[in-house]
Amino acid sequence: RKKFKPAVPGWVYLDTYVYLHGNQRLKIENCRRILEYHEVMVRLQTMDMIIEIWGTGLRVFDYGDSSVTVTGKISSVNLTEKS
Repeated sequence: RKKFKPAVPGWVYLDTYVYLHGNQRLKIENCRRILEYHEVMVRLQTMDMIIEIWGTGLRVFDYGDSSVTVTGKISSVNLTEKS
């Protein structure tokens, strides 16, 4: 039985993936760090953008393995490309 071997060993995915579940849960994959965190705003840095999440009762969970989940009542998400 052959095992799958990636073409590039240790391949790192650098694209940012944003998953929005209604207005109460947002998951961002490939997050580099949390820049700011308040009950009404969370600002995150990825490889290619800054993501601002605005709402009420915001909480950050599951920060690890380069992903983060934000829960609460999300009112807006702003994506700004890094220059």
